[in-house]
Amino acid sequence: MKKMLVFLLVVVMLLPTLSVSAKESATLPAFDVSFNGQNIESDYRQFPLIVYKDITYVPMTYYDCRYLGLTTAWDSDTRTLSIEKSGITCAYRDYNWQWKNSKTNEVKVCDFNIIVNGKEIDNSKEAYPLLTFRDVTYFPLTWRFAVDEFGWEYNFDSENGLVITSDNPHAEIINLPNRQGSIATNGKYYYYNGTDGYNYYEGKNYGDKYVVYATPVDDISKAEVIYEMPIMGRSAEFSVGEGDIYFSYFAGGSPVTGNTYFRKIEADGSVTEGYPPYHYYGQHGRNQLQANENGISVSGDEAYIQAATEFSYTIDGIETKVEPIEEGLTTGQRRNGRKPNYTTADCIKIFGDKIYYTAFSQLNSEDSNLYVIDTKTATTTKLIDGVCGFHIYNGWVDELRCDSTMIIYDNNGILMRYTEINGDVRKIEDNGEEGMILCGAVGSQTVYTVQKDIFGKKTVVKAFDCYANGSGSRKGTVFETTTGTFYKKFADKLCVYTHGESADDQVRLFVADGGNHYRFSDAVTSVFVYDDILLYTNYENAVRVDLK
Repeated sequence: MKKMLVFLLVVVMLLPTLSVSAKESATLPAFDVSFNGQNIESDYRQFPLIVYKDITYVPMTYYDCRYLGLTTAWDSDTRTLSIEKSGITCAYRDYNWQWKNSKTNEVKVCDFNIIVNGKEIDNSKEAYPLLTFRDVTYFPLTWRFAVDEFGWEYNFDSENGLVITSDNPHAEIINLPNRQGSIATNGKYYYYNGTDGYNYYEGKNYGDKYVVYATPVDDISKAEVIYEMPIMGRSAEFSVGEGDIYFSYFAGGSPVTGNTYFRKIEADGSVTEGYPPYHYYGQHGRNQLQANENGISVSGDEAYIQAATEFSYTIDGIETKVEPIEEGLTTGQRRNGRKPNYTTADCIKIFGDKIYYTAFSQLNSEDSNLYVIDTKTATTTKLIDGVCGFHIYNGWVDELRCDSTMIIYDNNGILMRYTEINGDVRKIEDNGEEGMILCGAVGSQTVYTVQKDIFGKKTVVKAFDCYANGSGSRKGTVFETTTGTFYKKFADKLCVYTHGESADDQVRLFVADGGNHYRFSDAVTSVFVYDDILLYTNYENAVRVDLK
């Protein structure tokens, strides 16, 4: 008898150390549930909402978490799930499949480590523990977690059911009729690519004409075709300038036989020929250039540059040829014999009556240099040695108390500033990373740069303040580190996005708007910003986010 008692005592002492997942049962919600205005239907959801001990549980899937402003991380070595409120967002996914869920399902209590906002959770002592169902962790929507930890608005009544509103930016899916491709807006209308016979809701294509649609923001069912592209043109790229919407498209079999066309959408909805001003809301050099069979066209200015063995530009219909300053000179960027992955158009900027460009000699191609063409005299001068990326603006010289053209440039990873009026050259900041490329400016006070490994994928986006007013410099602020990065600028907003996973928490779209930073987990295929309206497309939907 004593031996039996000793055996039972040993078993009882060992029980807390055993890794046991208790099996429990949970039901589907018998009431309405909405997250951020989106009704959540659980009948055919692969990962439905469930109710356990009269508390609603939400699945911690990748998109469900980020739709509600949470990020999750799993450490397989320590078997730890970390959940953090981060303000990230994404479009809603319904996770629907063809099978209808049972009203009652078997679930298990999680037996791994859990950390919420840096606090360890003892799941064995929780009245409403975390559960697993279909190999996905489920989180209880108690007041303690939903309100106190995550800051959500939480309401429940018999008429509306459970209503959860998170405080991250809300991403709204826009089901635009016949949409195929990118989207834009002026606040009143949506403009987007499509075909004349594609039925979005049936998923069938009845036509073969590629068109641009316009539809009222407050009634997207009233879509009308405002422009039909030629047979060889398919996709319009939208831009905004001084409140007006523009689009461009390429038509033709190749860059040699084809051409890029620019159009403006007028206030009455008609489409006319028109070049966007590409105004950066500051006195900055333009670098938006479009390659065509005539060379490189400078949009918005009646000028053309042909970068080959000789240069030519056209102003007011008059073509002027400029003799090359060196034999074998090629327009482009080069550092230590390496060529960054940038197009020729990125190497040429127009500022006032001068054309600035980087070029390197085929005879000595270690570094590219900065050259300037004076269109008044049709002469070329080599301005600065060892220039890769560069940016031009109209700055103020304190000691001379006057304006002067200033150039910020990348000299082997070191930011330098050249002042034209007195030839002053000074170091701005040593960035310490090989491959830093200067990309451009947003606003009158900030210059953005991109640092990247020329042959790698690492990219660091930085903002350097107080360049454009000539008052010196500040340390750069690292916005985001991503891989496979692309970037676009809209007025005072910088959009950095990637078509793949990033190295850390899978951020795929990052928007910097002054001191406000927005992060999105959708893999975007296009992005557009008008005032505080952000539009982007992922591989499934068009999405709208109102930035605050």
